[in-house]
Amino acid sequence: MIYAIAFYSVLCLAAFVFQRRLMYPASKLDSADPKAFGVPAQQGRNVPLPSGTETIGCWHVQPEPRTGSGGAVPGFDAALADAPLVTVFFHGNGGHRGYRADVLMALSAMDVHAVGIDYRSYGDSTGSPSEEGFAEDARAVWDWLTKAQGVEPGRIVLLGESLGCAVAIRLAQEQCRAGAAPAGLVLEAPFSSMLDAAANLYWFLPVRLMLWDTYPSLERIGSVTCPLLVLHGTDDRVVPFAQGKRIFEAAPAQSACGIPKRLVEFPGAGHIVRRTEASRYLEELGAFLGGLRGRQDTAATAGAPKQESAP
Repeated sequence: MIYAIAFYSVLCLAAFVFQRRLMYPASKLDSADPKAFGVPAQQGRNVPLPSGTETIGCWHVQPEPRTGSGGAVPGFDAALADAPLVTVFFHGNGGHRGYRADVLMALSAMDVHAVGIDYRSYGDSTGSPSEEGFAEDARAVWDWLTKAQGVEPGRIVLLGESLGCAVAIRLAQEQCRAGAAPAGLVLEAPFSSMLDAAANLYWFLPVRLMLWDTYPSLERIGSVTCPLLVLHGTDDRVVPFAQGKRIFEAAPAQSACGIPKRLVEFPGAGHIVRRTEASRYLEELGAFLGGLRGRQDTAATAGAPKQESAP
């Protein structure tokens, strides 16, 4: 009994001290060039961004460049400023943005611009991981798009994957409260909180007494007023489907612009549905983005000045 208690105490102490190493198994990039991960040079660029005292890695992947009316192909900045929709992808707690190059390319094939970042300590980003640090990194890419690139908030769609859902939800809540709501929010396998997610995985540890980074997404989603799409596998053993459903149920029934929220279940699918259900994942994502773009096109047409017929 004494040995068992001593072993469990040491285990709890180790988990407490090294919890961020367990929560954030960051991987480093061998190359920050998007070409190294299959992104054509004319479509992808690497853009290091300042985030507080750190520098985070960022990729911008655009649709296949088209020749402008003057016969020249517009540069990245010009194309981004004129983009109807820009997506920002926040990845999960493993790997780096290079492992998500396929997602960024798939988004560009939908004729939208895709931006993917590595949080501090991931990829080629500097710093140490933390909940507050990741929130600062999310604001950094938002500020780069809206302030440096001139992209209106209503043209930015936030996409989260697992841990990235919590980062995206917090950013969406902040911007909605500030009156600069994004165009939409897509969540793939969101958890209700890190406390709930960790308690599911490490049921044998008193995680609710130990965690520094709690990510209370369930408390935040109610303030998110932009259109919402939730994608979750029913056989997810990392983040149970029930947690994603709780996030969905806690969100407003419809966005401020009247778009009903949508939950897409993937029967039998595991944690990251796009790995096993790529076709349906892309279909649902494309339909959501297409709907947002259609509303923008309608609004732009309605707001355009009418041309008078020639006498």
